[in-house]
Amino acid sequence: MSEEAAVRAAVQKYVDGCVAADPAGVRDAFDENAIMWGYLGPDYATMSGADFAANVVATAQPAGPEYSFEIHDVTVQGDVAHAVLDEQQFLGADFRNFFGLIKRDGVWRITSKVFTTV
Repeated sequence: MSEEAAVRAAVQKYVDGCVAADPAGVRDAFDENAIMWGYLGPDYATMSGADFAANVVATAQPAGPEYSFEIHDVTVQGDVAHAVLDEQQFLGADFRNFFGLIKRDGVWRITSKVFTTV
């Protein structure tokens, strides 16, 4: 598997966990020190990846058929990467997510997420 494909697979793990409302899957997509920041409409929000999994994903319903996504703009440089995830109708809103990823011990994980509703 190419490094770009491995980064896409790491983001896909996040998507799969969100779609299934599976907090363990989402938590595993994030590095244990991951942080996220962004805007839900005009409201600023920040939390750890683990808190997102435990407090948002764990309380959500699985995504319905209206949910769609696209992973794009993947760039890999050595053991760091970034990717963009556009989501439509996740928890009733459309999002653009900018992920920073690190490959550590041979595994790509999300270390940062900057997001906004669109």
